[in-house]
Amino acid sequence: MNRLFYLLSALLILISPQLGHAALKVVTTTQDLAAIAQAVGGEQVQVQSLTPGTRDPHYASAKPSMIRKVFRADLLLVIGADMETGWLPPLLQSARNNRVQPGNPGYLDLSAAVPLLGKLNGPMSRAMGDVHASGNPHYWLDPRNGVRIASAIASRLTELDPANTDAYQQRLQTFTRTLNDKLAVWTAALAAMKGKPVIAYHKSFIYLADAFGFTIVDEVEPKPGISPSAASLAALVTRIKDEKIALLIMEPYYERRSAQFLHEKTDIQVAVLPQSVGAQAGIGNYIELFDAIVAELKKAMDT
Repeated sequence: MNRLFYLLSALLILISPQLGHAALKVVTTTQDLAAIAQAVGGEQVQVQSLTPGTRDPHYASAKPSMIRKVFRADLLLVIGADMETGWLPPLLQSARNNRVQPGNPGYLDLSAAVPLLGKLNGPMSRAMGDVHASGNPHYWLDPRNGVRIASAIASRLTELDPANTDAYQQRLQTFTRTLNDKLAVWTAALAAMKGKPVIAYHKSFIYLADAFGFTIVDEVEPKPGISPSAASLAALVTRIKDEKIALLIMEPYYERRSAQFLHEKTDIQVAVLPQSVGAQAGIGNYIELFDAIVAELKKAMDT
């Protein structure tokens, strides 16, 4: 009996360090949040995204693989501002993981960490299109918000895993310093765009415009989520010519026919911008996302 006791004790001593340093399982609703969480969490976290960067995260659907990820998660990071409202609530209900239910420490809505643009007041209806009363949810497209997101994630990781506070804070400082240094480079590269009018396909890039000083004066969609008509495109042709608007920006997952039509009628340049980490090959982290966005904008301006 004593021999068995000592053997069991020795086994527990051997495996206890591994148990004590098990990585936190972090699940995110987008690859952008996953990239920032990985940058801050390092080897102390295991990060998985519920949606790929190639897709519009508004329109995901709950799948068994997603339910399993949420069921096992210690921390769920969401964009919020109604971005996931069509699919996340039933996913949370099916996963039955109390740790990551809203209001618990394992649930973090990052929209509370940033100043949201585009908030709406007064009555709303479906006739207004796909609108978000609490604010535009595409806030990760302002790199300054990347620092705010990272800081909020680091604080929550510290709350859930205080033993690794120093590691999280050191990585946060590194991420912040790198991002701020790159922001100066990106701002200089896009200095010629400051104050210029731009057409967007969808209301996704208002944060990008705010960060770099250009102005989105209209959208290809007559209302958010509503496909353009012949009449709305004709009106845009007139406006582009009258106001000498030189650039149209859009995400890669929208149809290209309308943009091509506007280019043919007005010679407006079209920049297809990666909207998320993972949207195209070579964009594996948050810094690379903005490197690619800036490169596409510069190419369009120089054409």
